[in-house]
Amino acid sequence: MRFNWMAILGGLVGGVLAGLVAVYATTQVLPGDAGELTTSLMVWSGVVAAVGGVLGVVGGWFVNARRSRGLGGIAAITTLLATLAGTYAWSRSDSVPERAWPYVVGVVLMLGAGLLLLAAVCGLTAALLRPQSLDDEMPSAPGAQL
Repeated sequence: MRFNWMAILGGLVGGVLAGLVAVYATTQVLPGDAGELTTSLMVWSGVVAAVGGVLGVVGGWFVNARRSRGLGGIAAITTLLATLAGTYAWSRSDSVPERAWPYVVGVVLMLGAGLLLLAAVCGLTAALLRPQSLDDEMPSAPGAQL
């Protein structure tokens, strides 16, 4: 098994970038202890996090020298890091000890929704970047197509 270290590095860079945007989305867009969550605020926070996921995958793609090999890994690492960062930041900003059960349910829902949203967005971004990537290998025969 060979590791694609540039793709791993691209995924880490993309994950940090998307994680920063997800932290902003969950701590600044969603209200803290004083506010109530509304549907429009949750959708807006999801849109901001999704834009961060797109930026993270594109940034990781550039770190990987715009190659198609490793794009799926970049998308997966970006999804995981951004979801964990956003969920952790939200759980730290909304920690109220007397509401333990709604707090645990909120953390689980935030983690699940973040994984679903970012997996879809990052995977779609990777799929759209694949045709734009530089070819890793040249065709073996003069008339062969990839």
